[in-house]
Amino acid sequence: MKKVDFENGNITQNILKTALPMLIAQVLNLLYSIVDRIYIGRIPHVGTQALGAVGLCFPIIIIITGFTNMFGLGGAPLFSMALGQGDKEKAAEIQNTAFRLLLLSAILLTILGGFSTPDKQCLRH
Repeated sequence: MKKVDFENGNITQNILKTALPMLIAQVLNLLYSIVDRIYIGRIPHVGTQALGAVGLCFPIIIIITGFTNMFGLGGAPLFSMALGQGDKEKAAEIQNTAFRLLLLSAILLTILGGFSTPDKQCLRH
């Protein structure tokens, strides 16, 4: 991967070199989502309900992704800095804390999701 040197060169070109691949990835993700919804909407007999379910689940997926990113993207740089300083004990502590917070948030989101189901079937089994 080619590195962009922000200390030298044109600022606009450097920003475009950095942002353009991310923009293309987001557009491809959006196109995938659109095509996915087209196919889901065409499922015989249940297409409308399936499309509604996908629309309702999308915010939940975004919330879960947000928690994952919060602990993963927040803990990884701290872990790397501690490891780079040679403090393996602190790095292990940061990694364990990030993992435990991720696990705790997963459990809490699962319980919250279980209690928020309309018919509570997932809590009966």
